[in-house]
Amino acid sequence: MNASIVEAPPDPDRSTPVGPPLHTAPRSPARTRPAPVPGPDVVSSGGPSFFLSRCVGDVEEFASQYWGRRPLVTRASDRGRGDDLFADVLSLGAVDEFLANGARLPAVRMVADGSPLASTRFCSPTRLGGRQLDDVVDPVKVIARLAEGSTLVLQSLHRTISPVAAFVTRLQDEISHPVQANAYLTPPTAAGLAEHADLHDVLAVQLHGSKRWWVEGLGDVTMKPGDVLYVPRGARHRAETATETSLHLTIGIIRVTRRQVIERILRAGPESLDAPLPLGYRHRSHRDQLEQSLDAALDDVLDLIGSTDLSTIVEHEQSRRLARPPRAGRLASFVHVDELDADAVIQWVAPEPLTRAVDEVDVRLGHWDGPRGHDHWSPQPERITVHLGDRTLTLPTTALEALRTLSDGRPVRVGDLPGLDEPSRVVLARRLVREAACVVERLG
Repeated sequence: MNASIVEAPPDPDRSTPVGPPLHTAPRSPARTRPAPVPGPDVVSSGGPSFFLSRCVGDVEEFASQYWGRRPLVTRASDRGRGDDLFADVLSLGAVDEFLANGARLPAVRMVADGSPLASTRFCSPTRLGGRQLDDVVDPVKVIARLAEGSTLVLQSLHRTISPVAAFVTRLQDEISHPVQANAYLTPPTAAGLAEHADLHDVLAVQLHGSKRWWVEGLGDVTMKPGDVLYVPRGARHRAETATETSLHLTIGIIRVTRRQVIERILRAGPESLDAPLPLGYRHRSHRDQLEQSLDAALDDVLDLIGSTDLSTIVEHEQSRRLARPPRAGRLASFVHVDELDADAVIQWVAPEPLTRAVDEVDVRLGHWDGPRGHDHWSPQPERITVHLGDRTLTLPTTALEALRTLSDGRPVRVGDLPGLDEPSRVVLARRLVREAACVVERLG
């Protein structure tokens, strides 16, 4: 039987600042970290790693043999795909259109032999809204610089070109690490950047032409359209073109590391860790004072680590919000929210937090013994809590089946949301749009 939702009056606590606090258990003199409390299995919202597999092929092999360890070349031909494998993400035509529509610094820069060009060499003064701007890219000047051997660099394309943003968003949802994207257009017989090592992992996706790379631990390799090169953080590399103009997309993966997790635990530690070292601590006569100060600090760290609940840390890390490209459609959806009816189509913006919330409720329901339970009875959950990074969205469990359907990340007709009567479907959909959790893909 379909349930009904009654729309409640605005609640100032409905959307609250989030980020589960980093709690620690009471300190133990033995300094032994408590055993983790078993929690629900978290199922990735993306299911199979489709977007990562487009880049690296066998995801399990990549994760166990290459991720963070050594470079890898994945050929389009090895995956049975043509050279247009990434044509839906970025193309020469998309770059051309981007430059022609008023691209500005710092979204665009140009380099030659590893050195940046002055902006005056590829920008021209342009009037906009009664003001003269000096940072608007001039496509004619760009072509002239390309003819001289300079490389065009398009920065942060995950914020400026929608197909790139969509790809980056889904890839980031799959791998959990923050992702960014730049593109490089290099003319024949040219090298844009000198040999270097990046502070992030790189997936270099060849889109047009060919490019010759040298990568530490891999050697020389030639990339052709559809090929993807993985370069782990810290591996030195360089690239140059031969007889063809090359366009490639660099997808940067910013690792979230164990060290960073430990540092976050320490930042939540006692204020005593922020106490200054003794005055004159560098003098040999103050060695004992320095040892005593550091010994006390290490004691505090051991107490902190020993009393930290691992399950709380895991929950905190899994609920941390990753920076993501803005999702187009929120503003238009909000403006038209009152027109939304059963024939409208909506889509959840960030499926992963919703999937996690639905899974947690499923686990709690699975352990619920009903009103005549025994000693291990636990109350039936009445609310679903979805952590959206900067706020928390709380919904009744009567909407569970509808939310489960939305958690797939696909567009859904409001009238097809299961488990609710039709008025409640519309009420739920309008609330989710007002909360910017969903966008309206199509009005009825």
